[in-house]
Amino acid sequence: MSLKTIAIILTQAETTRPVFEAAEAIAGEHGAHIIALHGEVIDPPPVLSPLDLPDSSVIASLYDAAAEKSSRIKAVFDDCAARSSVSSEWRPFKGSSGAATAGLVDSVRAADLVIASQPQHGNVSEHDSVLFEGGRPILFIPWIDKEFKQFKRVLIAWDGSRGSVRATFDSLPLLRTASEIELVSVDVRDSRDQPADFAASEIAAALSRHGLNISTRALGSEKLLISAVLENRCSDFGADLM
Repeated sequence: MSLKTIAIILTQAETTRPVFEAAEAIAGEHGAHIIALHGEVIDPPPVLSPLDLPDSSVIASLYDAAAEKSSRIKAVFDDCAARSSVSSEWRPFKGSSGAATAGLVDSVRAADLVIASQPQHGNVSEHDSVLFEGGRPILFIPWIDKEFKQFKRVLIAWDGSRGSVRATFDSLPLLRTASEIELVSVDVRDSRDQPADFAASEIAAALSRHGLNISTRALGSEKLLISAVLENRCSDFGADLM
């Protein structure tokens, strides 16, 4: 399966270029179209004037700040789009958090892949609606990355759950260009049906039938958080994508 529509979520001017460049590289390989989505959200706080009415000056300043932020993001997008040979469009949504989010989610549902910047400091709430309501695979670009790298070495975090199955098969279009893929399981125990070392063998065999170069690895957490174990393995393996 190839990717033909890529939606990118743009929330900050500083992360717009890395997100666009990642989408541009993937779109170039698949002949895809990029839709840039930005929600200009206005949720005025309950600030009242002496007449018990909303303070219009506060509301106006919030609208001005949101419009200025959107203009900065669009300026970066326009510059990226002008330099690119890949087709793209700007699609903004304005309103309260609920109204803007609804339009954004509708657009996401029509995309083959969604790309967004990794939320800083673990603040995933800004992408909650896309994650849990969009129904489409999301590729997060680390916010510290300044340059997109091709996905040549890929690590798949495998625990046999519905989520890991969905993530693995949704990523097949991206895995096809990888030269080496490692399936990593953490703290897998022997079962009645198979030893721990073979926990990911069936999914590895299935992926290999797609012509992918797959290896498996079982790791112990040794009192570390599983996320830390995976991060360490990504570093040791030199992974471009997890």
